[in-house]
Amino acid sequence: MIRRARRSDAEALSGFAARLFRETYGNDTAASDLDSYICKNFNTSRQQAEIADPSAAVFLAMADDLIVGYAHVVVGPSAGGSAFLNRIYVDAEWRGSGLANDLLEAVVGESGQRGVTRLELTVFERNVRALAFYKRVGFAATGMTTFLVGEDLQTDLVMTLDLIGRFDSGSA
Repeated sequence: MIRRARRSDAEALSGFAARLFRETYGNDTAASDLDSYICKNFNTSRQQAEIADPSAAVFLAMADDLIVGYAHVVVGPSAGGSAFLNRIYVDAEWRGSGLANDLLEAVVGESGQRGVTRLELTVFERNVRALAFYKRVGFAATGMTTFLVGEDLQTDLVMTLDLIGRFDSGSA
């Protein structure tokens, strides 16, 4: 089941996101840099703020009252028709189940309701699994940027998905 996150989910979401970030990037990033990034970005108060942010939406994938995936999208006031897909995380045992597609569709639906025509994201250049998923669902690489994890400056690909035509007629 996919649903909007509530402030009361922040603590569980914090633990889930921190665990998946560590599992995903632990082989490419020093432990001290991981710890620094996780402490700053996945603490409970940060998750509460992201959930409460009116310019954002956080979707949780739930199974037996446990978070098994989530997505975070931000539509800023100066987005100019675009939104930033900040995260899609899926627990390892749920990968390949279609859950990432379902989370992306929740993001696309939310984006359509907000008049967004393009979804943008950045992804670590060595995250082969994520890159393959994003390409498979239609994202195209449009550039490169840097991303700071602790003190480690990493290279990310910038990817874009055109949402025009993905919505029901009249909603975009």
